[in-house]
Amino acid sequence: MKVITAVEELTNDDMNKVKIFLAGGITNCRNWQQEVIKGIQDKYIDTEDMIIINPRRENFPIGDKSESVKQIDWEFRMLERCDIFTMYFCSGESDQPICMYELGRNIIRMQTRFPSNWEQRIVVSSEYKYKRKTDVNIQVCLATQDKINVNSAQIVDQYTLDYHVDYIYAAYKRLLNNEWRHA
Repeated sequence: MKVITAVEELTNDDMNKVKIFLAGGITNCRNWQQEVIKGIQDKYIDTEDMIIINPRRENFPIGDKSESVKQIDWEFRMLERCDIFTMYFCSGESDQPICMYELGRNIIRMQTRFPSNWEQRIVVSSEYKYKRKTDVNIQVCLATQDKINVNSAQIVDQYTLDYHVDYIYAAYKRLLNNEWRHA
């Protein structure tokens, strides 16, 4: 598994691998992206064809407008290149309103880009204590006509992230087994 972190670029070799974008809250949210990356590394060994695209930078210069433009441009381009779109809504301080927009936009993008198997390329999870979990569930159901379920574990929050890791890995394996490059 290779991890690309904002604002690194993909290489030519990366284009032949399954690219997975970790969308979800960053501002006022714990570093759940690192937890997902570690979860995949700890649980699965056959991930040599996996590229994780992580939009969270270690030190983002929040006051620099040019860096915001660079970040948003990078995210837009990486989302256009990803083979699997994942969205994680974690509980905490933030309602993550931009993520709600990105969720709808990227479900439609995946449906358009991969009309024959888009359902296999989307992973959405919402922690049980996330404040707007119901809104996420409704949006996903409407945008996918009930073809995608939101992984909303009804147990303790820390287990939801484990499910998200497992669903990402399952999507990765499905694409590899179904010759995803030709879809």
